[in-house]
Amino acid sequence: MDALHTYAVAMSPRASLAIVLLVALVVSTGTARADWRRTTELSYGTAFTLEQGMVEVGLMTPLSIGVTDELQVATHPILLLLGQPYIALRWRVSRLGLATVALNLAGSWSFIRREDESGAPAAEGTPGSGFPGTVQLTATVTLRAGRDWLFSIGAGPGVDLLGARPTRGLAEIHASAHWLIDASQLMMVHATGYLDASDDGHLLRPVLELEYAVALSNVVHIGAGVGFGEFIYEPNADERRTLRVFPVVDIWFRL
Repeated sequence: MDALHTYAVAMSPRASLAIVLLVALVVSTGTARADWRRTTELSYGTAFTLEQGMVEVGLMTPLSIGVTDELQVATHPILLLLGQPYIALRWRVSRLGLATVALNLAGSWSFIRREDESGAPAAEGTPGSGFPGTVQLTATVTLRAGRDWLFSIGAGPGVDLLGARPTRGLAEIHASAHWLIDASQLMMVHATGYLDASDDGHLLRPVLELEYAVALSNVVHIGAGVGFGEFIYEPNADERRTLRVFPVVDIWFRL
Protein backbone atom coordinates (compact mmCIF):
# COMPACT_ATOMS: atom_id res chain seq x y z
CA MET A 1 0.00 0.00 0.00
CA ASP A 2 0.98 3.52 -0.61
CA ALA A 3 0.57 6.73 1.35
CA LEU A 4 -2.42 7.72 -0.78
CA HIS A 5 -4.45 4.64 0.05
CA THR A 6 -6.61 6.59 2.53
CA TYR A 7 -7.63 9.20 -0.06
CA ALA A 8 -11.34 10.06 -0.15
CA VAL A 9 -12.45 7.23 2.16
CA ALA A 10 -14.34 9.82 4.17
CA MET A 11 -16.55 10.63 1.18
CA SER A 12 -18.30 7.24 1.32
CA PRO A 13 -17.18 5.03 4.25
CA ARG A 14 -20.38 2.95 4.16
CA ALA A 15 -19.99 2.16 0.47
CA SER A 16 -16.32 1.26 0.92
CA LEU A 17 -17.10 -0.99 3.90
CA ALA A 18 -19.90 -2.72 1.98
CA ILE A 19 -17.55 -3.48 -0.92
CA VAL A 20 -14.88 -4.82 1.42
CA LEU A 21 -17.33 -7.11 3.24
CA LEU A 22 -18.81 -8.39 -0.04
CA VAL A 23 -15.45 -9.29 -1.51
CA ALA A 24 -14.33 -10.81 1.77
CA LEU A 25 -17.39 -13.07 1.76
CA VAL A 26 -16.75 -14.17 -1.82
CA VAL A 27 -13.07 -15.01 -1.41
CA SER A 28 -12.97 -16.17 2.20
CA THR A 29 -13.02 -19.81 1.10
CA GLY A 30 -9.71 -19.44 -0.79
CA THR A 31 -7.00 -21.85 0.36
CA ALA A 32 -3.80 -20.09 -0.70
CA ARG A 33 -2.63 -17.40 1.70
CA ALA A 34 -0.06 -14.67 1.31
CA ASP A 35 2.83 -14.56 3.74
CA TRP A 36 3.22 -11.14 5.36
CA ARG A 37 6.71 -12.10 6.45
CA ARG A 38 7.92 -11.88 2.85
CA THR A 39 9.33 -8.40 2.35
CA THR A 40 7.62 -7.98 -1.02
CA GLU A 41 4.23 -8.35 0.69
CA LEU A 42 4.68 -5.14 2.71
CA SER A 43 5.39 -2.05 0.65
CA TYR A 44 3.24 0.55 2.46
CA GLY A 45 5.33 2.56 4.90
CA THR A 46 8.46 0.48 4.28
CA ALA A 47 11.55 0.48 2.06
CA PHE A 48 10.56 -2.77 0.35
CA THR A 49 9.74 -3.05 -3.36
CA LEU A 50 7.59 -5.41 -5.39
CA GLU A 51 9.26 -8.24 -7.24
CA GLN A 52 9.79 -7.87 -10.99
CA GLY A 53 6.50 -8.28 -12.86
CA MET A 54 4.36 -8.13 -9.71
CA VAL A 55 1.30 -5.84 -9.79
CA GLU A 56 -0.64 -4.39 -6.86
CA VAL A 57 -3.81 -2.27 -7.02
CA GLY A 58 -6.82 -1.51 -4.82
CA LEU A 59 -9.67 0.86 -4.08
CA MET A 60 -7.36 3.28 -2.25
CA THR A 61 -4.04 1.59 -3.02
CA PRO A 62 -2.21 2.93 -6.09
CA LEU A 63 -1.45 0.74 -9.08
CA SER A 64 2.14 -0.38 -8.42
CA ILE A 65 4.30 -2.42 -10.79
CA GLY A 66 7.61 -4.10 -10.07
CA VAL A 67 9.82 -3.02 -12.97
CA THR A 68 12.77 -4.92 -11.48
CA ASP A 69 13.26 -6.44 -8.04
CA GLU A 70 14.77 -3.11 -6.95
CA LEU A 71 12.56 -0.61 -8.82
CA GLN A 72 8.80 -0.07 -8.75
CA VAL A 73 6.55 2.56 -10.27
CA ALA A 74 3.13 3.60 -8.97
CA THR A 75 0.18 5.68 -10.12
CA HIS A 76 -3.42 5.98 -8.98
CA PRO A 77 -6.08 5.27 -11.66
CA ILE A 78 -8.99 6.56 -9.54
CA LEU A 79 -7.23 9.84 -8.75
CA LEU A 80 -6.28 10.20 -12.42
CA LEU A 81 -9.92 9.85 -13.46
CA LEU A 82 -10.85 12.46 -10.83
CA GLY A 83 -8.32 14.91 -12.28
CA GLN A 84 -5.66 14.42 -9.63
CA PRO A 85 -2.69 12.62 -11.25
CA TYR A 86 -0.14 10.94 -9.00
CA ILE A 87 3.08 9.11 -9.87
CA ALA A 88 5.83 7.66 -7.70
CA LEU A 89 9.10 5.80 -8.17
CA ARG A 90 10.81 3.70 -5.51
CA TRP A 91 14.36 2.42 -5.82
CA ARG A 92 15.56 -0.09 -3.25
CA VAL A 93 19.15 1.03 -2.84
CA SER A 94 20.40 -1.78 -0.62
CA ARG A 95 19.47 -4.61 1.66
CA LEU A 96 22.14 -5.22 4.26
CA GLY A 97 21.29 -7.89 6.79
CA LEU A 98 18.30 -6.68 8.81
CA ALA A 99 18.21 -3.20 7.22
CA THR A 100 16.71 -2.13 3.86
CA VAL A 101 17.12 1.35 2.34
CA ALA A 102 15.06 2.92 -0.47
CA LEU A 103 14.66 6.28 -2.22
CA ASN A 104 11.18 7.52 -3.16
CA LEU A 105 10.38 10.23 -5.71
CA ALA A 106 6.70 11.22 -5.91
CA GLY A 107 4.57 13.94 -7.41
CA SER A 108 0.86 14.70 -7.14
CA TRP A 109 -1.30 17.45 -8.65
CA SER A 110 -4.93 18.51 -8.52
CA PHE A 111 -6.72 19.97 -11.53
CA ILE A 112 -10.12 19.92 -9.84
CA ARG A 113 -9.88 22.97 -7.60
CA ARG A 114 -7.76 26.10 -7.75
CA GLU A 115 -6.10 27.38 -4.55
CA ASP A 116 -4.45 30.54 -3.32
CA GLU A 117 -1.09 30.53 -1.53
CA SER A 118 -2.74 29.85 1.84
CA GLY A 119 -4.33 26.68 0.47
CA ALA A 120 -7.90 28.01 0.45
CA PRO A 121 -10.19 27.32 -2.55
CA ALA A 122 -9.96 30.13 -5.11
CA ALA A 123 -11.92 31.21 -8.17
CA GLU A 124 -10.32 31.10 -11.62
CA GLY A 125 -9.62 34.82 -11.72
CA THR A 126 -8.13 35.09 -8.22
CA PRO A 127 -4.66 36.71 -8.43
CA GLY A 128 -1.85 34.36 -7.44
CA SER A 129 -4.05 31.26 -7.52
CA GLY A 130 -3.37 28.04 -9.41
CA PHE A 131 -3.69 24.27 -9.41
CA PRO A 132 -1.83 22.80 -6.41
CA GLY A 133 0.77 20.07 -6.48
CA THR A 134 3.51 18.54 -4.35
CA VAL A 135 6.83 16.96 -5.35
CA GLN A 136 9.02 15.17 -2.83
CA LEU A 137 12.12 12.99 -2.54
CA THR A 138 12.45 10.86 0.58
CA ALA A 139 14.71 8.14 1.92
CA THR A 140 13.29 5.28 3.99
CA VAL A 141 15.06 2.76 6.21
CA THR A 142 13.31 -0.43 7.35
CA LEU A 143 14.70 -2.56 10.17
CA ARG A 144 13.64 -6.10 11.07
CA ALA A 145 13.29 -7.01 14.76
CA GLY A 146 12.95 -10.78 14.85
CA ARG A 147 10.21 -12.48 12.82
CA ASP A 148 7.31 -10.39 14.11
CA TRP A 149 8.28 -6.71 13.90
CA LEU A 150 9.29 -4.17 11.28
CA PHE A 151 10.24 -0.56 12.06
CA SER A 152 10.59 2.09 9.35
CA ILE A 153 11.57 5.74 9.38
CA GLY A 154 12.16 8.23 6.61
CA ALA A 155 12.49 11.88 5.65
CA GLY A 156 13.35 14.11 2.72
CA PRO A 157 12.82 17.43 0.96
CA GLY A 158 9.70 18.47 -0.93
CA VAL A 159 8.01 21.51 -2.39
CA ASP A 160 4.40 22.70 -2.72
CA LEU A 161 3.52 24.18 -6.10
CA LEU A 162 0.80 26.38 -7.58
CA GLY A 163 1.03 25.54 -11.25
CA ALA A 164 4.77 25.72 -11.97
CA ARG A 165 5.43 28.23 -9.16
CA PRO A 166 6.90 26.95 -5.86
CA THR A 167 5.02 28.26 -2.83
CA ARG A 168 6.79 26.64 0.13
CA GLY A 169 9.65 24.30 0.92
CA LEU A 170 8.84 21.15 2.86
CA ALA A 171 10.55 18.45 4.85
CA GLU A 172 8.52 15.23 4.70
CA ILE A 173 8.83 12.86 7.67
CA HIS A 174 7.26 9.45 8.24
CA ALA A 175 7.54 6.46 10.55
CA SER A 176 5.85 3.04 10.69
CA ALA A 177 5.70 -0.03 12.90
CA HIS A 178 4.36 -3.37 11.64
CA TRP A 179 3.43 -6.19 14.01
CA LEU A 180 3.29 -9.42 11.98
CA ILE A 181 0.76 -11.38 14.01
CA ASP A 182 1.11 -14.42 11.77
CA ALA A 183 1.63 -15.18 8.08
CA SER A 184 -1.66 -13.54 7.04
CA GLN A 185 -2.48 -10.94 9.72
CA LEU A 186 -0.80 -7.73 10.82
CA MET A 187 -1.29 -4.52 12.76
CA MET A 188 0.31 -1.30 11.57
CA VAL A 189 0.88 2.18 12.97
CA HIS A 190 1.91 4.80 10.41
CA ALA A 191 2.61 8.50 10.97
CA THR A 192 3.43 11.15 8.40
CA GLY A 193 3.63 14.91 8.14
CA TYR A 194 5.43 17.86 6.55
CA LEU A 195 7.55 20.52 8.21
CA ASP A 196 7.11 23.92 6.57
CA ALA A 197 10.66 25.15 5.95
CA SER A 198 9.41 28.69 5.32
CA ASP A 199 7.43 28.98 8.59
CA ASP A 200 9.79 27.97 11.42
CA GLY A 201 9.08 24.27 10.99
CA HIS A 202 5.27 24.42 11.35
CA LEU A 203 3.82 20.91 10.98
CA LEU A 204 1.48 20.52 7.98
CA ARG A 205 -0.95 17.71 7.11
CA PRO A 206 -0.14 15.41 10.06
CA VAL A 207 -1.76 11.96 9.93
CA LEU A 208 -1.56 8.97 12.29
CA GLU A 209 -3.10 5.68 11.15
CA LEU A 210 -3.81 2.51 13.11
CA GLU A 211 -4.81 -0.35 10.81
CA TYR A 212 -5.46 -4.10 10.88
CA ALA A 213 -4.95 -6.05 7.65
CA VAL A 214 -5.49 -9.65 6.62
CA ALA A 215 -4.55 -11.62 3.50
CA LEU A 216 -7.61 -13.61 2.45
CA SER A 217 -5.61 -15.29 -0.30
CA ASN A 218 -2.46 -14.73 -2.33
CA VAL A 219 -4.44 -12.19 -4.37
CA VAL A 220 -6.98 -10.49 -2.08
CA HIS A 221 -6.16 -8.40 0.99
CA ILE A 222 -8.35 -6.19 3.15
CA GLY A 223 -7.56 -3.60 5.78
CA ALA A 224 -9.54 -1.44 8.19
CA GLY A 225 -8.69 1.00 10.93
CA VAL A 226 -8.87 4.58 12.08
CA GLY A 227 -6.90 7.70 11.25
CA PHE A 228 -6.20 10.86 13.22
CA GLY A 229 -4.91 14.20 12.01
CA GLU A 230 -5.95 16.32 9.03
CA PHE A 231 -8.12 14.66 6.39
CA ILE A 232 -9.10 17.48 4.02
CA TYR A 233 -12.06 17.22 1.65
CA GLU A 234 -14.26 19.63 -0.29
CA PRO A 235 -18.04 19.11 -0.17
CA ASN A 236 -18.42 21.83 -2.80
CA ALA A 237 -16.32 24.24 -4.85
CA ASP A 238 -16.35 27.00 -2.22
CA GLU A 239 -15.93 25.01 0.98
CA ARG A 240 -13.09 22.99 2.48
CA ARG A 241 -13.46 20.87 5.60
CA THR A 242 -11.07 18.91 7.79
CA LEU A 243 -11.82 15.67 9.61
CA ARG A 244 -9.73 15.03 12.73
CA VAL A 245 -10.84 11.39 13.03
CA PHE A 246 -11.68 9.31 9.95
CA PRO A 247 -12.06 5.66 8.90
CA VAL A 248 -9.34 3.85 6.96
CA VAL A 249 -10.78 1.11 4.73
CA ASP A 250 -9.23 -0.60 1.73
CA ILE A 251 -9.19 -3.75 -0.35
CA TRP A 252 -6.25 -4.42 -2.63
CA PHE A 253 -5.10 -7.13 -5.00
CA ARG A 254 -1.64 -8.61 -5.65
CA LEU A 255 -1.12 -10.25 -9.03
